[in-house]
Amino acid sequence: MSLANPLKNWWQSKNPFSSATNLSDAELLLQYIHSQHPDIIEALISRHGDALYHFLITLADAVLAEDVSQHTWLKVIEKPTAYQSKTAKFRTWLFTLGRNGLIDELRRLARWDWQPIEEHEEALTDQADTFSVLEREGLQQAFDDALTALPFPQREALMLQLEGFALEDISLITGDGFETIKSRIRFARKTLKERLEVIA
Repeated sequence: MSLANPLKNWWQSKNPFSSATNLSDAELLLQYIHSQHPDIIEALISRHGDALYHFLITLADAVLAEDVSQHTWLKVIEKPTAYQSKTAKFRTWLFTLGRNGLIDELRRLARWDWQPIEEHEEALTDQADTFSVLEREGLQQAFDDALTALPFPQREALMLQLEGFALEDISLITGDGFETIKSRIRFARKTLKERLEVIA
């Protein structure tokens, strides 16, 4: 009889977080609620920390993005039971916390600038090659500048899509309607494409 499986089971019983990579985010958070073990939070940060920070830094400066990111994870640590797995994915909930925390800080610092934009409920067309011009040398800074110039609502919707969120998830994170999100992403892509084509 092989000792491999008994040894593996014994090791995992002594170190229940050794197989954390095999667990879903929701399962990890549930384990954290029961154990309060910091290794679980480390596993979640390893999965989503960079993406959350990248999203925040496209909406604020580096110092504020880092501060909000840290406070977001503190909220996860302090109130993990606030997450409802039946309502949204953990990643969607995490980005919602980060986005709302950022807006609260921008308001507190009197830096909140919600620019009203005219939105039309038009179909979101496939513009997968919108950013193909970025492949040309020297356009990354131009893209960053054009992205920063977008109205906040368009910028956050576009960045969330680029982070891999579905339109339904973006709607949950921002609290805005599905069609509104489609419109914002469409106009954001159109504006970026036009500005980059002028430079190219």
